[in-house]
Amino acid sequence: MAKALSRAGLRPPDRFFLRYPHELSGGQRQRVVIAGALVLEPEVIVADEPVSNLDASVRGEILQLMMKLREDLGLTIIIVTHDLGLAWTVADRVAIMYLGRIVEIGPAEDVLLHPEHPYTKALLDVVPEAGGLERPILTGEPPDPTRIPEGCRFHPRCPVVESGKAAELGIETKCRTEDLALREMEPTHEAACYEAFLRRDGAATD
Repeated sequence: MAKALSRAGLRPPDRFFLRYPHELSGGQRQRVVIAGALVLEPEVIVADEPVSNLDASVRGEILQLMMKLREDLGLTIIIVTHDLGLAWTVADRVAIMYLGRIVEIGPAEDVLLHPEHPYTKALLDVVPEAGGLERPILTGEPPDPTRIPEGCRFHPRCPVVESGKAAELGIETKCRTEDLALREMEPTHEAACYEAFLRRDGAATD
């Protein structure tokens, strides 16, 4: 445990053996959690919102630590977050999920600079790091996860459907009734969107 605490930046480690959580700062508590994971010598660490409750300066320290551990120990770190600005900063690959299903996945630069799915685009519209300036707001309520809509899970809130563009393109019925899987848009970049499929197919034949 001493080695893991030291790797997590808690030095000298013996100072922390008998301390209670309330005696530690937020950043120190997060380092203890990381050390606890390292004791198991994992190949993969899943970090759920690892810096969401930390001050900005401490966030940077914890992220820097995680990236150093990734490089030094050859770890794969899966970060679960609602903060696309964070993903923009640290991720190699990004997977966008809606109602429990991946709707777009690929290299971080491709997904965040060239999004294909309307939900990804809506998320990026409010991220300053991604150039979001307009800040449009999605209409409607998020669906009840116990009552998944038919067809594309996003269609009840999708701007393509709501604007009438899906009807013009002849894909509205599919959007509303036919479930769909991820499909390659570019090498290693996949999305699950009928409008994106149509756009890419059109570009391929031009």
